[in-house]
Amino acid sequence: MGRSNLMLGKEKFFTNLVIASLLPLRQIVSEAESPIEQLTLKQVVARFVRDGKIRTQQGVDAAFLDL
Repeated sequence: MGRSNLMLGKEKFFTNLVIASLLPLRQIVSEAESPIEQLTLKQVVARFVRDGKIRTQQGVDAAFLDL
């Protein structure tokens, strides 16, 4: 793979990563009723932990986040 193809691959990866990250963050924002810029790391982690417990106990369909 040439250098330019490698850079395009990295750019595509990071673009996809950012887009994939925005989806659950938007869901958390809608629940928190605050702008995305005001979310704290603690809020985001707590929501993922809570959602993981719901997925384990009640199944994927009961979970809040579309992962």
